[in-house]
Amino acid sequence: MRKLLATLMVVSLIGASPSIAMGSGNKFADAQTGVTYTVYKPSTTLSMPGKLFQLIECQPGEEPWVYAKYGGTVRYIEIMQTMAGVKCSDPGVAKLLKPVVINGNKAQVYVYCDPAKAESFAKCGTTDILRLGGYLIFTTKAGKNLRGTEIQVQVMGGITYAQMITVAKGLKPVG
Repeated sequence: MRKLLATLMVVSLIGASPSIAMGSGNKFADAQTGVTYTVYKPSTTLSMPGKLFQLIECQPGEEPWVYAKYGGTVRYIEIMQTMAGVKCSDPGVAKLLKPVVINGNKAQVYVYCDPAKAESFAKCGTTDILRLGGYLIFTTKAGKNLRGTEIQVQVMGGITYAQMITVAKGLKPVG
């Protein structure tokens, strides 16, 4: 079920009509010129190369959201950013874990455990992110002349909880 949801999300992203700002050669900085929320660039991607970068249409009348993928088809990191308060993606069914603080912001942490398997779902925790994948979501405060950002960092295929936290803490504003 988890793989199906992840595949459907990727297919929907590939089918979306991307628009990428032109200019500096830094995709994140170029994206910042087209949105009113702060765009964050990762300072670490666990040595995984960038595979995809898109500005994707969210909802009619809303600003596009930023999507970046690092790694391959099995082991990867996805970083999704949108204006605070606007939902542009649905990461799928997962178990909510204990929150963590990312650069002063409270983040909700999730692991992709199957709720249909009650016994294993009850025991599912941060160590299962390595095996099953997971994500965290947090909202940053508004910055100088820019609105707050909702950030989702999703990992799959053998990336640990600690590594996911490292990637999230390494996000830096481009503006």
